[in-house]
Amino acid sequence: MSLMPSIRMMMLAAVGVSLASCSRVQIVREQVVRAEEGFAVPGPFAPRAMRVHPLTHTEVDKQDTTRIVLHVELKDAWGDTVKGVGKIQVHLRGDGVLDGGDRVRWDVDLRTLDANVSYFDSATRTYRVVLGGLPGWLDRAVRDGDGSSGRIRVLFRTAMADGEPVVLQDEYVLR
Repeated sequence: MSLMPSIRMMMLAAVGVSLASCSRVQIVREQVVRAEEGFAVPGPFAPRAMRVHPLTHTEVDKQDTTRIVLHVELKDAWGDTVKGVGKIQVHLRGDGVLDGGDRVRWDVDLRTLDANVSYFDSATRTYRVVLGGLPGWLDRAVRDGDGSSGRIRVLFRTAMADGEPVVLQDEYVLR
């Protein structure tokens, strides 16, 4: 009778050893690091690419104000759409003589949870940023629909898992 518990123990030990040797389990812990200016960045799913999404456009809103509706898409190393922590910087310049050399810049801070969530559009999986205060030449072009356009350059400042600063960028022609 005393033999029975030791056989059970040996069988359980053998099963445990065989399970441990058969399966190679790798646990990847998500790292969160502090980068420049104190913002946190997720490790393996940090943004690695950015594009200005084709939904980006100019329009006149209900208050008769011209604006740019910018959609920014971030992707991780596997090409999947992700959210990101960082800053968006938008530079606008004209494509022609009519712009008068005007250059406009907007800054959007996505480092706080509330701000980040408020800009993220779940339906398109992009950050939707409405930019007002357009220069006169673009305001007129949007209202007249004359085909004039401007070019925006969008930068997303973030960091890698090791804290190294990264700047993702894309350009887009407004229509």
